[in-house]
Amino acid sequence: MFSCETNRCNLIDDQDRGGEYCGNEFQKYLKEHGILHQLTTSYTPQQNGVAERKNRSLLELARSMLKNKDMPNEFWGEAVACAAYILNRSTTKSLSNINPQEAWTGFKPSVAHFRVFGCIAYAHVPDQRRSKLDDKSEKCIFVGYSEQSKAYKLFNP
Repeated sequence: MFSCETNRCNLIDDQDRGGEYCGNEFQKYLKEHGILHQLTTSYTPQQNGVAERKNRSLLELARSMLKNKDMPNEFWGEAVACAAYILNRSTTKSLSNINPQEAWTGFKPSVAHFRVFGCIAYAHVPDQRRSKLDDKSEKCIFVGYSEQSKAYKLFNP
């Protein structure tokens, strides 16, 4: 194992670990909070089984979401983001009687707004953007949940 305190971050940058976890500011934060920083051996993702399993779960969910609605692979990023959004609001064995979102915020999130990835959705066209005889909505495809506001992400083909 390399330690970032011994100026070996340059070696780490050349390997598959990147250098994002070796910055002085990050190391200072860890030290202030009493966190022991350990890195895995290069090119051995098997050493971080929890993260690798979560990545695999997200990929499998995204793949099934895309295939279920015959959507092109170009939407893989939206499918992964949607899968993560759903998993963060779903129960898990590692937390008893709460979900990750609730553990993070302290509030139980609602799931009433959940929709099926790739389903048909209709986006409202505001009065200011249409004339009297124009359609009041546009047919779109649901591709996820907005991170900036309480809104859905829709794709208009």
